[in-house]
Amino acid sequence: MSDPLAERLKKLAQQHSHDQQAEADTRNFQEKVNTFISERSRPEYENLLNVVGKRIGIVNPNIGDLPKFEVTQNGSAIQQGNVAAYIHFDKPILNLPNNALLISFGSVPNAMYFDESDRPTPDRYRLQAAATNGIDRIVWVGDLGELTSEQLADFILEHLTEYYLAHRP
Repeated sequence: MSDPLAERLKKLAQQHSHDQQAEADTRNFQEKVNTFISERSRPEYENLLNVVGKRIGIVNPNIGDLPKFEVTQNGSAIQQGNVAAYIHFDKPILNLPNNALLISFGSVPNAMYFDESDRPTPDRYRLQAAATNGIDRIVWVGDLGELTSEQLADFILEHLTEYYLAHRP
């Protein structure tokens, strides 16, 4: 017959070992996610800019009387009429997953207004690169929820047109 105290102590040791292994597994998984984000966030930003450019090529011929989209600043700004979307990616530390994708909608810098108070208030959105649950793709999460680069490209063009229509001269 075994001693009940000895059995409890054995179970306690097993539970402690199991907890340590679970913590190590969690740390390893988080390191894998962080590495994935660090390595793939900037290329995914560049992919986003490429997707926006391709979408512009597809939609420009079919938008009727609306001003055509124009890509400026090496693809990081898209202008439509007197307004523009500005896309900025910031990843201050190369080997960490910290990053920010800032998207602003506002008037173009050289837009003339009779009174500066007539200049429309910019719309701003903040997102960051994150890994999908399967750690197989980067998605953008933040103010707009979770979006793929393709979904975000469509949002940018659609919101830019909405902003233009609301603030056109």
